Amino acid sequence: MEDIVRLPQMSFGESVKTVLSKLTDFKGRARRSELWWFWLLYAVVSVVLNLSLAGMQVVSSVVSMLLLLSICSVTVRRLHDRGHGGWWVAASIIINILYNIYMSSTGYLEAMTTVNPDPSIAVKIMSDPIVMTSMLLLFFLNISILVFCVMDGKPEENKYGPSPKYIVNNGDFQESK
Repeated sequence: MEDIVRLPQMSFGESVKTVLSKLTDFKGRARRSELWWFWLLYAVVSVVLNLSLAGMQVVSSVVSMLLLLSICSVTVRRLHDRGHGGWWVAASIIINILYNIYMSSTGYLEAMTTVNPDPSIAVKIMSDPIVMTSMLLLFFLNISILVFCVMDGKPEENKYGPSPKYIVNNGDFQESK
């Protein structure tokens, strides 16, 4: 007979400690509480950094990059908990980078950040097929990632490892990490 025991939700401190200890670990699985508590920390730290370290761009950039790397790794592990690969996050990042390179190289970014941007340029940008396609791809990819991250993980072991939330007993005791 198979028994499934659900472990209690991770606390804020446990989540932050776990994510920061697995800064570059894209293997394994992560719980929803681990992901969402760390997202809360990321949002708060980002606001504080932008407000308090305005003159210290290097420090702010380094901390932001470390937090962004942590967000990527915990999101990939969260997708693994549902049985999905990390390519969803990689595809989103790659499309975002290509989109930003295209916007910079075409002059669209500069034209829209002037003091009084011309509205006809905004219309031209939004009707550009590359811009429209990349924005739609990013929208659908990121909504899919969000939905996968919100859904509960599978209690059974998958190709990414044992569940971090459930302990499955098949007659003998198994310990979860």
